[in-house]
This record gives sequence, C-alpha cells and structure tokens, in this order.
Amino acid sequence: MRAVALALSIFILSPRFAAADDTTEPTTQPTELSPIIVTANRVPTPASQVGSSVSIVTSEDLQNEQVPLVSDALRYVPSLDVTRSGGAGQLTSVFTRGSDSDHTLVLIDGIVANDPTSPEGAFDFSTLTTDDIDHIEILRGPQSTLWGSNAIGGVINIITKRGEGPPTGYAYTEDGSYNTLREGLGVSGGNKTVNYSLSLSQQDSQGIPAQDDRFPDREPNGYSISTAAEKVGWNISENLDIDFIARYQRSNVGIYNSGEPRADNPNSQLRNNETFLSVQPHVSLLDGKWLQSYGFSYTYYDRQDSELADPSHTTGGLAKFDWQNDLHVTKDNIVTAGLSLGRETLEGSGVSNKSNRSTAVYLQDAASFDNRLFLTAGGRYDDVEVGGTDLTSRFTAAYVFPTHTTLRGSYGTGFKAPSLSDLYSPFGSPTLKSEKSEGWDAGIEQALFADRVVADATYFSNEFRDLLDYNFITNKEENIGHARASGVELGLKLRPTDDLTLGASYTYTNTEDLDTKSALLRRPPNAVSAQATWDYSRKGHVTLGMNYASSRADIDPVTFANTRLDGYVVVNLATSYRLTDHATVTMRIDNLLNEHYQEVDGYQEPSLSIFGGLKLTF
Repeated sequence: MRAVALALSIFILSPRFAAADDTTEPTTQPTELSPIIVTANRVPTPASQVGSSVSIVTSEDLQNEQVPLVSDALRYVPSLDVTRSGGAGQLTSVFTRGSDSDHTLVLIDGIVANDPTSPEGAFDFSTLTTDDIDHIEILRGPQSTLWGSNAIGGVINIITKRGEGPPTGYAYTEDGSYNTLREGLGVSGGNKTVNYSLSLSQQDSQGIPAQDDRFPDREPNGYSISTAAEKVGWNISENLDIDFIARYQRSNVGIYNSGEPRADNPNSQLRNNETFLSVQPHVSLLDGKWLQSYGFSYTYYDRQDSELADPSHTTGGLAKFDWQNDLHVTKDNIVTAGLSLGRETLEGSGVSNKSNRSTAVYLQDAASFDNRLFLTAGGRYDDVEVGGTDLTSRFTAAYVFPTHTTLRGSYGTGFKAPSLSDLYSPFGSPTLKSEKSEGWDAGIEQALFADRVVADATYFSNEFRDLLDYNFITNKEENIGHARASGVELGLKLRPTDDLTLGASYTYTNTEDLDTKSALLRRPPNAVSAQATWDYSRKGHVTLGMNYASSRADIDPVTFANTRLDGYVVVNLATSYRLTDHATVTMRIDNLLNEHYQEVDGYQEPSLSIFGGLKLTF
C-alpha cells in the first residue's frame, strides 16, 4: 500500500503551495487575481509580487479537509515538519525548513501567540482549533527584520474571518472514534460602520494512550478544548477604523504520570488557559498615502501541570505596543517604518516574578518597476533589556516574465532572544545572548494553460549559530550550538477540470549539527504531501490527502540512546454532501490505511479513525 500511495503523490499536490498563486495574464494585469499576502511585507501584497517563499492555507482548504486542528492542516505545507507526542491534544511541534520548533513565530490576527511559559518560548499547536479561520499564511526563512524575535526560521500567521453583509450563522456537531465529540456555533455580519464575527467551540475525546508499550500501566490520554473568539471592527470615519480582537482557550489534556500510585493516573492533567487580546486602530492620512497602524496586544498563559511526581503552576504574559507607518511615496514605492515595544513576564518553573523589556525599530522599502520587477530591502534594530542588541536585514526580489514564468529569491538574517526561563531558571544564565540565523532561497514558478498547470521549485539554505544548548560541565545553558539546514521544495498543481484539483509537493531537507556532525532530530530528509479534491454534482466534495515522511533521527525516551524512526505513509479521506441550502453532512476517515507509526519515538499515533457530523447554516 505504501508503494501505491507514494506513486499517487506524483500526480496529486496540495493546492495551497506557496508559489501557485492565481495570477493569470502577466502581460496585462499579472496581479489582479493573485492572492493577497500580508505577512511577507506587513502590507497587503499580491503573492506574485512576493520574493520570499510563502504558502497559503485557505478556508476552503480547511473546509475540504475537515481537520479540527491547525496542526493537521499544516502537514500539507512544504518544509513544515509536524511532530506530535501521541494522539490529538498531546504536545505538537512544527519545524520550519529544519529549524528548531521554537524558531517559528506564530501570530493570531497579528498577536504574538508564542508561549512565554515554555522553556524555549515555542508555540504548542496541540489544541489550536480551525474554527472561524479565514486563512493561514506561512512565510519561510529568517523574517526578524519585520517580525523580530522568534522569526529565526519563519512566521505562521493565522488570520480569522471578518464579518460582512447580512447576519449569518452556523452550528455543527461531529462524533467519532475514541468517543470524540465536537460542537461549535458562530455568527457574523457587517455593514459600512460595524462588522463582527463571534464563535464558540467545544471538543472532547477519550483519546488514546500517548506512550507505546515501553511505558507501564498506560491509560487513554483524553482531552477537552473550549474556545471562544471574537473580531469586531468599527469604521469610525473614512480615515479611522478600529479592530477589537479577543480569543480565549481552555484545555485539559491527560498526561503520562511517572509517580504513584500508578504510572498513568487519570487525574494527571495539563490545564492551560490562553488569552489573546488586541486593539488595532488604523489611521489614513494624506488622502490614503500615509497609513498608520497601531497595535496594543496582550498574550497570557496560565499553565497547571498536576502530575503527582512534580506538580507545577506557571504563568506568563507578553504586552506589546506596535506603531507601523506605511508611506506610499509613489504608486510603485511603499516605505514601511515601525516601532515595537514589549514586556514579557514569567512566574513559576523555577523562575520567581521575572520580566524583560524590548524595544525595536524597523524600516523597509518596497518598489516595483514596470509591474514586473518587485524588490524589497529592510533593516531592524532590537534592544532587549536582558539579552543585548541585534541587527537584522532582509532583501527580496521577484520578476514576472511575459511567458508566465516567475523568478523569486530572498536573503535574510534572524534572531531569537533568550526566554525568561533561559535567563533565570536554575539552569539558565542572564549573560546569554540571542540565537542567530542567516538564510537565502531562490525559486522559479511556471504557469501553463491559463494556470491549469503550475509547477515550481525552490532551493533554500539556512545556517544557525549561537544556539542555546546544555553544557554538562557547567550545568548551564550556553550559546554553544551551530547547525545548518538546506534543501529543495518542489511543487505541481493541476486543474484538469473546474471540478477537480490535483497536485503534490516534495521537500528534501538536509540538516546537520555542526558540532556533532549528526542530523537534527525529527526532521525527515524526504517528505511528500499530496491531495486530490473533487467537487461533484455541485452539492458535495471528496478530498483525498496523503503525507509521507522518511526515516529520521530521534532519541529513545527510556534509554536516551540515539535511534531512528521508520518512515510512514498516512492517507486521509474527507467528504461532505449538502442535503439542503442550510444542512450539510460530513464524514472523514483519518489514517485510512491503518498505518502504525510514530512521529516522536515512544509515542504512538491513532489508528484508523472515523468521524461523522452535521453542519447547519442560517
């Protein structure tokens, strides 16, 4: 079955591959139908004009796949390696182009979502749901010039839906394997003055035992996820509008307990409360030639680990102020300048009431020539109170030929400031400095037959230095790590008919720890993602997806010896059918081939699972 699935991957591709934008006639209006990207330049930019490597996961993709968690949708994105320590709800990490999991900045509607209570400041994707998401932008390569710390390997920007038009609503329910139940509802609407989008969702599951049979007394690790989100926009005048954004998530996840009275105690829970708040005014001046955007945001995590052997309670927050200015010097030239202030706090995990402040200024010039050549150049200065200063830069270029050929490339540097845990935990040090990266990529895209065939290829290379690593002699974290990652991303999108989309993407990643001369953990050298979506009878669709990851290095969780994980192929199927204008039935089958595999050594993934549901709209 693996051979068959791999053969199919040649013909099937994720329709969201970055370079596959919807540009049609570059000889006249090459960017009119191109998807709009915000993350690349911090201003809305057609994808055909972006020199960096970027992918888009659309709301249509999420609807077709029916995936409840964002992490499952990211599995189809080139150069993103998603690893989960067991079933749904367990720790989920994303590695971008071979960088560490804490080297990707995660944003939700522009709010920094990275966890200040995490020892490395990483974002855990385990409980982030797909409800009310409009699209996700994935920007690969060092992006600190516009986005600051953590964007050392890339940026994942999750953008939720904005209400518009007459009031509408939805409600859904889904039931399936492992006593899993999902429910949700939402309303949205808008006019010239006010727009709104509100949603609530709940997901509960008995789950599966996260650990494999090397661990004694295993029990299913269930989970419960509750999410409430709102986005409200107020257009006060032609020159002033304000967005109010709030998202709250509460989760209880069963965890393995190494203490008494038994190894896996059902009372052992990881309880998280996550809050994301933002007020974002926008002011238009000089007849729209000068746009000022302000951001007042707050990220707060309250994490309680009730493991009997070592219970803990940790809280952390990040308060930020951003002031961005976009000046349209001419119709072909936009200068972006900004100021960013931040204060991060942490209490718990061996750290007692510590904080760290940061200040940054950045400048970028984006210019186009003859609506074919698009260039950007930018620089940034960051000053972190405890951690030092950093200078970063970024340069990109894209050129669109009359032959529907696009060349693009970028060069950038990035940094990640040490977390409060790095600085003040018993194993940390306040003398630590930032981790740094330097990377470049170059790619080509070719569209044929009015974009019914789009092929692209990108080569990338990143080098990381001053990485934080544990020194067993000093028993401290130190800036002693060095690593390199390079590779190739290939993609093909086919649309033989209006009802059928096929395509595949392949990523080759070569990673090396330059100190130990060994491959970095959990980064498969070869990865293939594939999808086919068929819209039938204008009432339903079927989506068949496949992910392949080759053998990769890991560490045995019991002996801590170096080991290798076997490669795997996972096939998923999702379908829906519209019964009436207001009722749709859904079904999905995860792990259709019942593959037995592990993404992290010692932690098993679910077997074949079936889910069915009903969605009502009004």
